[in-house]
Amino acid sequence: MPELPELEAIRQYLASNISEQVITNVKTFLHTVIRKPSALEFEELLNGSTLDQIERIGKILRFSLHKSDLILNLYIDHGLTGRLAWSSISQKIHAKTVFSLKFSNNKILIYHDTRLHGAVWLFSSKNYQPSERPAVIENFGPDFVQISESEFIKRLQKFRGEIKGILTNQKFVTGIGNAYADEILFEAKIHPFSKSPQLNREEKSALYLACKNVLSSAVEQISRILESTQKLDNERYWRQQIFRVHLKDKQPCPICGNPISTIKAKRLTNFCRKCQVPANRNFI
Repeated sequence: MPELPELEAIRQYLASNISEQVITNVKTFLHTVIRKPSALEFEELLNGSTLDQIERIGKILRFSLHKSDLILNLYIDHGLTGRLAWSSISQKIHAKTVFSLKFSNNKILIYHDTRLHGAVWLFSSKNYQPSERPAVIENFGPDFVQISESEFIKRLQKFRGEIKGILTNQKFVTGIGNAYADEILFEAKIHPFSKSPQLNREEKSALYLACKNVLSSAVEQISRILESTQKLDNERYWRQQIFRVHLKDKQPCPICGNPISTIKAKRLTNFCRKCQVPANRNFI
């Protein structure tokens, strides 16, 4: 599932390539992923519209467009397997393509979703009128990049479970998922199953700094790769270049050389038992 770094890098990259461009052709293929509106209305509304900007709300991308007196907001939640990609007229379209958008600069952007786990919404409103948005956003906490260390620590006091579960809880902060939580906790030298109340002030500060460093560094690295490869749906390759512990089962820790451990419960967790020593020695 794409997380904050991938989506932020994609947002910045797309903004520099298709902002202020007009959509000249729209095609829908798998309308089940499009929650609203109908396939026909989806195509009619977007066709001829101009892209103003692209924003990121946690793990959701919002494409803001206008057309005559209409304001359009296209929301894309990638879910587990949804991906954006470039296409071309001569290229065979991806088997699980949900929709394609052709822009006035001849770039064709598609959204494909192998398991159809994602969701797409298109809302329209008249100028100066408030627009709808997906209900799921109402439950989001603040985006990590928008909060200070003091606010982060203050919010952390309200959540009392395991620290990895808190980091991935979109009500705490939005944008962080399972993969980057492993990387952040490794950077902060905090055991993933430590309980939030067990962390002292220094550890909470280290956690905030680790979030900031890991996420910002990943955005920078992915942005550089994107510019050189122009490949939007290459998340696996990006993560191979960036990750130090996630999916590195039994490989040597980059700091101490100890084999990386893996625990499979509700989700896969990777960590170093030597570098991330828990306060509670009863942890496995």
